[in-house]
Amino acid sequence: MLNHIVNRFIDRQGWLELVADFLQGVVDGAYKLLGKPGRDLKTLANGTWLGHPLHPVLTDIPIGAWTIAVLFDLSYLVERSHGWVSAADVTIFIGLLGAIGAAVTGYTDWSDTFGRERRVGISHGLLNTLVILLYLISFLLRVTGGSRGLAILLAYAGYLVVISAAFLGGDLVFSIGTGVNHHAWQEVPTKFTRVMLEGRLTDNMLVKAMAGDTPILIYKKGNTVCAISETCSHAGGPLSEGEVDGNIVQCPWHGSRFEICSGLVKGGPATISQVRYETRIQNGQIEVRRSEDTLQPN
Repeated sequence: MLNHIVNRFIDRQGWLELVADFLQGVVDGAYKLLGKPGRDLKTLANGTWLGHPLHPVLTDIPIGAWTIAVLFDLSYLVERSHGWVSAADVTIFIGLLGAIGAAVTGYTDWSDTFGRERRVGISHGLLNTLVILLYLISFLLRVTGGSRGLAILLAYAGYLVVISAAFLGGDLVFSIGTGVNHHAWQEVPTKFTRVMLEGRLTDNMLVKAMAGDTPILIYKKGNTVCAISETCSHAGGPLSEGEVDGNIVQCPWHGSRFEICSGLVKGGPATISQVRYETRIQNGQIEVRRSEDTLQPN
């Protein structure tokens, strides 16, 4: 019920689309301006090297630090001991460092979204940006000798906002499916299964075949026939409509890059490799089954 109310409210905020257009342009433009180093930096921020998005790892740092800071501030208000003052200030600073990293990785991931996912995502991001500002002002008041009471009040307000933002973050993952493996629930053939006629293959062409209801990407080069998942693990894009660059296939939707024969993810925003299949030719038919060497068994 709460989820429904929140989403109806977000859907009525037409101004979010204008803000989203502007911020996606800023984020995409910043990475593109740097050229190849920018693409590598974006892949780093996506968490491709980690095997899943980096953003949720970093979000634990500010939430944990600021939760402890709430207790330290409360202890100060009760006991008026300056030992609690230093402890609260340190944990708030640690939380700020983690929050900045979470913001960078979060906006990077969000820059490749659209539709409802984009609207909920920008709401989540803007709330967390407000949180950083509240905690930053609170921290500056603390270290410059400003009003301790106001600093604590701002920190408590920031904590309430970050919990609200965390609710939207949960909605993004568990309701919308942001950042999850988009072929995790596809049935993967574990026994050799016919998927297409050999005669349909042409050298250096991406071909979509079907193993039951599961799309398979077939690629032939010389005497080698490779097969990986056709559904991009990042957002479900059709790799068969992508581009080939050497031994790399690039998703047409968001530019994720995978080794065409191993399925290894080589560039974000994807963080999960494609399923790799063994291939064989029997009676003019291409057959596939999940490879024992696959980097993703799903």
